[in-house]
Amino acid sequence: MEPGKAIDELRATLPDGERLTGMRPLTTGFSNDTYLLEGIDLILRLPPAAGAMLDGHGVVKQAEIYRALGEIPDAPPVPAIVLICTDEKPLGAPFFVMERVAGDSIHDTQLQPWFVEGGDALRADVCRQWVSAFAGLARLSPLAVLGDAVSPEDDARMWQSFGRQADCQALVSHYDRLLSVPAPRSGPSAVVHGDTKLSNLMWHDGTISAMLDWEMALNGEPLADLGYMLYGFESAHHGPTTPQRQPGMVTREEVIALWEQVSGRCAKGLFWHEIAQIGKITAIIAEGTNMWNTGRSTDPKLELFAKNLGYYIDVMAAMLDSAEWQALENAA
Repeated sequence: MEPGKAIDELRATLPDGERLTGMRPLTTGFSNDTYLLEGIDLILRLPPAAGAMLDGHGVVKQAEIYRALGEIPDAPPVPAIVLICTDEKPLGAPFFVMERVAGDSIHDTQLQPWFVEGGDALRADVCRQWVSAFAGLARLSPLAVLGDAVSPEDDARMWQSFGRQADCQALVSHYDRLLSVPAPRSGPSAVVHGDTKLSNLMWHDGTISAMLDWEMALNGEPLADLGYMLYGFESAHHGPTTPQRQPGMVTREEVIALWEQVSGRCAKGLFWHEIAQIGKITAIIAEGTNMWNTGRSTDPKLELFAKNLGYYIDVMAAMLDSAEWQALENAA
């Protein structure tokens, strides 16, 4: 994409486009390429120029998801969609433009000063809002834009296939063990975000201003979102991620209890979904590792993936060798 040409095209296409003065990259890489449209204070999203690592929802589908959620009173806050363009001619790829939401996100590793310096009470409140926001999705009816519901087993098979394509046989074998036991259900299918990291929420004055990054969303079992979230909280099988190391963050037991309270569902059988989501994370890391090892990418971030892949494989193995897993096997 040529910035000068893109600006001309957007000026001609967008409402108040004549006020557009420039475009500044915010994030680029293996997810969406995101730009700030200066002068009109909007956000432009395009497919990644470097090529997508995952076969998640494309930018047009993502925009449709945002638009659908924006029409639901009980849905989490999302940016309003200004324009969806399926034509590749203007910018060389489909794209969408959305409002710029006030606030910022809490980075996975480089934590925002307001979060680090704000005190234990603030971090505890942030954590509870985070859990409650994603737990609330379990009360939403499936979205038509997300298509038919996906069973936990079929979702696991998809990530197993992804691991197989990445030449990670250990992960494939771990998924075989997981799939030998039926996935516990908490109730009817609902909206599942698929990537419930703290960094996928925007914050303004200590309150959630938007829930972002719906590339892996589906209609399915909400325990998947809880299982994914719990990877960040220390357990007998893995340590905490960076935000959860901060004082004041609630415990995993409190997370589960709050999720049950807000979702209105029981988390019995959650351990199956925790393992499945560790597998999903591992599959992504395995693909990044394969891209690095085969020379398909020289992104230095993927070298870190390659160094850490063994850790994630070992975590999944430890969970499958645990007493909790044996209890699920015996109950099946």
